[in-house]
Amino acid sequence: MALTVKEAIRAARSHLLELAPEIAVIAPEDIRLEEIERAGDFDWAITFSIPGGSSLNGFSSNPFGFNRVAKVVVVDGSDGKFVSLKQRAA
Repeated sequence: MALTVKEAIRAARSHLLELAPEIAVIAPEDIRLEEIERAGDFDWAITFSIPGGSSLNGFSSNPFGFNRVAKVVVVDGSDGKFVSLKQRAA
């Protein structure tokens, strides 16, 4: 049976937190859902953004004072098993 979109998101978030424990200390509201799309015929590619580091000397290159990093988690659309984790280029 295929996963619903909500089940795919839950599975992807769970895999992200398990594989990158440094993300688990980020406040839940700072882990944002950005994109959801099909990856191939069965898989789901779920993109989350998390707060990123600042540039040299502690000053951010972003005019609003913060940067975000996009993490793309691909899960199997039939059972939610992990397929891949990538950091999207800025």
